[in-house]
Amino acid sequence: MRTRFFLTGMLLCIHPIYAYADSLQEAMDLAAAKHPMLQMADQSIAAARGNLTEQGAYAYNPELSLEPQRRRLNGGGTANDYYITLSQGIEIGGKRGLREQSAQAALDAVSKGRENTRQQLMVEAARAYVTLSLAEQAFDLRSQQSEMLKKVSHAVALQLKLGQSSQLDANLAQSAYSSALNATTVARQFLTQSRQAYLIALGRSGQMQTQGQGKSSGLKLPELLTSWQPPTDAYKVALESRPDLSALRSKLAQSTAQADLASVSRIPDISLSAMTGREAGENLIKFGITIPFPVLNSHQGAYRAALAQKERVNTGLEWSTQQLRYAVESAIANHANAMRALSGIISSNMQQNAEDTIKLAQKAYDAGELDLEELVVHIRQGLDARMTALEIIKQAWLARIRLARVLGHPEYILKGIQS
Repeated sequence: MRTRFFLTGMLLCIHPIYAYADSLQEAMDLAAAKHPMLQMADQSIAAARGNLTEQGAYAYNPELSLEPQRRRLNGGGTANDYYITLSQGIEIGGKRGLREQSAQAALDAVSKGRENTRQQLMVEAARAYVTLSLAEQAFDLRSQQSEMLKKVSHAVALQLKLGQSSQLDANLAQSAYSSALNATTVARQFLTQSRQAYLIALGRSGQMQTQGQGKSSGLKLPELLTSWQPPTDAYKVALESRPDLSALRSKLAQSTAQADLASVSRIPDISLSAMTGREAGENLIKFGITIPFPVLNSHQGAYRAALAQKERVNTGLEWSTQQLRYAVESAIANHANAMRALSGIISSNMQQNAEDTIKLAQKAYDAGELDLEELVVHIRQGLDARMTALEIIKQAWLARIRLARVLGHPEYILKGIQS
């Protein structure tokens, strides 16, 4: 029994079992919990906290110097002298507080950047889930078309041998089958790429465990409800919720503190010292103050650079805010158009009608009511209609995902759905 468990453990180490999400909610939660990008963001936060601790400390440590001295006296003999000096640099102008303020703003920016990363990962996981689910459905449709046209081609080839069909019909059937086979190959390639993109979106490595090449992974896509509407004050919601804008505001606060620090840095720091010692048999006590004069370097260049950086960040924040307004308007309009298109295919029962068309055409062909060319046309038209319906569904989902991302609320993706 122990040997069996040991061998099983070795096999699991060689071929690890990966846990992949089987629903849209699980995919988003998994990406938001265990993605390597979040681990990197946490490490950046730890570094920013360390920098905050460092910047909050005093800039100067006290310095103690000891200078023993032995000298010969002119009248003969020697004297053992010593000097002990304690000095301490002192920051002037509140530099320490400004450094700490800048480091705190940097920590806030990194923390909000982590939230932005989390939202992006949730959105990318949802997009990858939707793309994979619909790619599997598209591959199934292409495979069904290939299988159907393969049977038709074989049947026509058999009829040709029996003299019941023409070479022209055989060529048409073979050409239709070849085109369908090529479309299936393309669909299989896209399906493989979609699976890999799904794993990357979840922060996983390896390959998805499916029943076989091109087989479905069982991802089920909920039904979008076209009646769901975004909030009426969408721009205000986005302005208050987008973590990337919050991070930019924190960066502006950081650059403002850096500019103030560069301004006060033009005032030099002083140093106080106290010395005690013994010289030629006499005790010495001395106090001193050191004041640098900013003659050769007044740090004007650093101050101008800090001001320019502050203006650059402020301009970037204003432009991002303006871009957000355009993005919100575009996302809302795109979402409304996509929902109208989705409502159209639902009300017209487009997918079921296309499937029924193919079945009826097959029966009519078997009954001799359609010739081969008409059958191929009906099959292609039916498939095109079903593929168009899938594309409309995909665009509706992508519009919902984009709207949620623009508004800074990934949870909106899961609103207005029917599982």
